[in-house]
Amino acid sequence: MLRTVMAAWLAGSLCLAASIGPARAETVLKIKNTGDIKQLDALFTSAYPVRDMAYLIYDTLFSLDGNYRAQPQMVESHTLSEDGKTYVFKLRQGLTFHDGKPVTAADCIASIERWMKKDSLGAEIDKRLDAIRAIDATAFEVRLKEPFARLIDGFARMTAYPLFVMPERLARTPATTELKEFVGSGPFKLLPDEWVPGVKFVVAKHGGYKPRGEAPSGLAGGKTAGVDRIERIQFSDDLSAVNALLAGEIDYVAEVPAEMLPVLEKDKSIQVAKAPILGKNFQVVINHTQPPMDNVKVRQALQYAISQSDSMQAVFGGRKDLYQLCPALFMCGSPYETDVGSERFMKQDFEKAKALLKEAGYDGTPIVYLHPMDAKVQRDVGTVMVNAMRKAGFTVEDVQMDTATMFTRRTNKNPPKQGGWNVFITGFAGDALMDPLTNPYVTGACEKAFVGWPCDKPLQELWQTFLLASDDAARKAIAVEMQARSNEIVTYIPLGQFNDLSAWRKSVSGFVPGPTLTYWNVRKSD
Repeated sequence: MLRTVMAAWLAGSLCLAASIGPARAETVLKIKNTGDIKQLDALFTSAYPVRDMAYLIYDTLFSLDGNYRAQPQMVESHTLSEDGKTYVFKLRQGLTFHDGKPVTAADCIASIERWMKKDSLGAEIDKRLDAIRAIDATAFEVRLKEPFARLIDGFARMTAYPLFVMPERLARTPATTELKEFVGSGPFKLLPDEWVPGVKFVVAKHGGYKPRGEAPSGLAGGKTAGVDRIERIQFSDDLSAVNALLAGEIDYVAEVPAEMLPVLEKDKSIQVAKAPILGKNFQVVINHTQPPMDNVKVRQALQYAISQSDSMQAVFGGRKDLYQLCPALFMCGSPYETDVGSERFMKQDFEKAKALLKEAGYDGTPIVYLHPMDAKVQRDVGTVMVNAMRKAGFTVEDVQMDTATMFTRRTNKNPPKQGGWNVFITGFAGDALMDPLTNPYVTGACEKAFVGWPCDKPLQELWQTFLLASDDAARKAIAVEMQARSNEIVTYIPLGQFNDLSAWRKSVSGFVPGPTLTYWNVRKSD
């Protein structure tokens, strides 16, 4: 599925990014993405809009390629000692920050140290860190107390917190303190005087950037600034953005509602395709701490109650080409895709749900469902969910609210009658769900787990085993076990997989498929 999406995206581009030459003067790419950029410290928030724009400004030591493998980015070469404890990294030549100063080993070390204080995989590295020191201006050493095969994976991290390299003077800012100045060494630099939150976010080509020689692949390889400026413009609603695209006032809309497709698909100057990323899914989140959902058989009954097909149709109608029914907790198309243990939620069966409720001794206690009504997806998929639960034998208290209230209430650990909850729906993108180390539902970490707080020692042990696994085959086998256990105790239920639909003017080309949307290598013709 992932390869098909990527192939379709590349076919829609007018030329491959690898063939991009220097941009002509004053080429401006105007884009509309979901969300606003109110601050740019990617360690201060895990918001996708911040991360994605930060990738334009900052570079990374390693990056994930199109196959989700870590590849050197700022690093020219690296070695590992025979005992597996000492890494030596050599930076490639010509790296410069936007303020004109060269990137040094000291900058990298300070950036690593700040990142380790915030990222979960960084924290695992920090636990095992013996020393980190500069060898000279362009090389540094990381010495561990014990071998840890995930160090480079951590340096290539994109979720939740990428390891962006910045000048040492900024990287010394505590991870708990928001940065106020944003200087990177990536292919674009921030224009702070033109950045107006709620209006526009602007970056310009960094003339001093020297891309790698390899062809671009995902977040790795050669990153070329194909335009002189990128302007990320805020719109009050999707219709305004689509009208601006049709009028030629902007060049690209990252997420187009399905109901607006007919008018866009009729315009011969517009290309519409699935965004070239792994995609997203919706998830049913269950509170494991409150009855009756603290009973595993009640949770398993909920698996039988749901319908991925009905949920996807509520969003996309009859456009079956826009989604897929997916049994994989770690996303279809990812390295850890499997269908193990998915039988209960892949085939809706109200009678089996009722039988499990009877076996569980369910007495009709109301299930408090948090139902936002100010967002179309939450409203419509939630309505399908509530109706299905009732048909399966659940008594449901449909608590309607706005999205902001839902986000506040879902952290409440009190009983439902005291402001708590039992079930709600949310969504994560595939880059978070695809990796057992970043998927928030499979830790079994009790009070430290994602809301719903599933508590399970076998899952905790599997998570640690996965963390320490040293090869791909072992990781895949453990991921299969993690999905089987997660489905057995029902940490969450996936509701189908889809890609956002993007639309852009055909004068724009060069998008690179990968884990997230990027705009290096994109060019714009007259």
